[in-house]
Amino acid sequence: MGAGLYSHTTRAAGSTLTANIYNTDHQNHIDNHNSTQIDDYSASVAEMQTMTDPGDVGSESQATSLAGELERIRFVLDAIIGGAQWYTDPASDIATIDANALKVDNTGLIVAMSMAIL
Repeated sequence: MGAGLYSHTTRAAGSTLTANIYNTDHQNHIDNHNSTQIDDYSASVAEMQTMTDPGDVGSESQATSLAGELERIRFVLDAIIGGAQWYTDPASDIATIDANALKVDNTGLIVAMSMAIL
């Protein structure tokens, strides 16, 4: 991960911290704490491909950082699309699957079926 667009001013030993310096530094932090200013988690292809299994109910693998959260979300996306990587184009899309699915009413009776299923 790089440093993103946020800048940090290092103060020399013995510098006096005035209200203006403190407030300006703090405002800089506030202004840059948004999704377009926070750094990426794809500085390399290997980093972009990093995934972590979030575990199952009762044996969860909890993330300890935003990077860990992204790894777990990538894992679930990969499981949903079934690709080689989480960003691989899926073989089908939800609209196509829905169009080809059995339609069942609230009693469990099939009310529509695409011929593509047969």
